[in-house]
Amino acid sequence: MKNKWLLLLGLIVFAAFFISSILRESPLLLYIASAIPIFIVFTMPDIKTSQRLKPHMKGVEIVKLTGNSGEPEWLIVTFKPGTVYWNRKTLFIPFEEAPTVQMVNTDDYTAALTVLKYDLKIRQKSGKIGVSIPNLTERTAGMPFTVHEVNRLILSLADFTDAPQATMPAAVASRNVELQA
Repeated sequence: MKNKWLLLLGLIVFAAFFISSILRESPLLLYIASAIPIFIVFTMPDIKTSQRLKPHMKGVEIVKLTGNSGEPEWLIVTFKPGTVYWNRKTLFIPFEEAPTVQMVNTDDYTAALTVLKYDLKIRQKSGKIGVSIPNLTERTAGMPFTVHEVNRLILSLADFTDAPQATMPAAVASRNVELQA
């Protein structure tokens, strides 16, 4: 709120100097008016460069998948295509409150993308994990699908928690087919 008032005040001061420079035909007032936008830039709001997924959003499911040891080893983020804005820099995913499941069901079309350790921006205190979207976008360049078709992200919990090292992922169920990654 404070920045909005400073922005408004800066615009009023700019308009006052600009109008008075025209009325008085003063180049000095015009120079002063032309310098004011430099200071206005600092009060402008930032463009959003990140996105936050929330488990209660429509079409978003965040779960921890157990491995062969019975402990959660994978964070599976499922969402509808179009939910993630792929032009942003970072996608923040809350992971602490995610329920633990044995199996993740798939639909007819699942395009999953594995998130590697160097894609992560860890925020342990907030309970959220940041994923670098440009890294994921770059990695899909050689794949048969685009990022706009991706509807699942797979993250290893060992990459950002103190969990034991991940071994093999648990089975992912589909219609009459069981896949082992």
